[in-house]
Amino acid sequence: MKSRPVSVEEMEANHVARFKNLTSTGAGNKTEGGPIPKEAYQMMAARTAYVITAPGDDNSPWDAAPIETPDVVTIIAECEPGEGPSAHMHAKTVETFMALTGKWELLWGDDSEHSLILEPFDTIAVPPAVVRTFRNIADETAYLLVLITGGTHDMDDLSFRPELGVAVADKFGADVKKRAEEIGFRFTAGLEGVD
Repeated sequence: MKSRPVSVEEMEANHVARFKNLTSTGAGNKTEGGPIPKEAYQMMAARTAYVITAPGDDNSPWDAAPIETPDVVTIIAECEPGEGPSAHMHAKTVETFMALTGKWELLWGDDSEHSLILEPFDTIAVPPAVVRTFRNIADETAYLLVLITGGTHDMDDLSFRPELGVAVADKFGADVKKRAEEIGFRFTAGLEGVD
């Protein structure tokens, strides 16, 4: 197969993400209906998440990434000490975590009953359908590389525990919870008979 030429300009425009130019993601900015409130998003996700790559279609809860790639979402999570996302699971995709800086506790199980520690460049790939979360346990801001891999059509498989859905609706209203569900967030993690 003959290779295709790619200019520096094309590479820079379509295939490079400069960290200094990234902005923390909201949720649903490119979907019809607009984003959910930042504060509601932050109840669910890492407070600061830089999305680098994502599929180009709109069936995932991530904003438009600077680099469009099929079948993989790449995120850098930035967390202050003690911070991390709410416990969640990906029903069909694998979520891989690599500590870039700091020290991270990875917890998994329906009640976060299992845990281990990641230090720089330690990596864990959490299989589908396992409830998980992570928390920065260092004394300073730390960065975690997050890769979500699987079929592009499976990227909307994110589910949180039902009690988080209740908390979102109580704090922001049922319409915000519904909007979160429309962009791919579910509140069914751990429930029997629910995909």
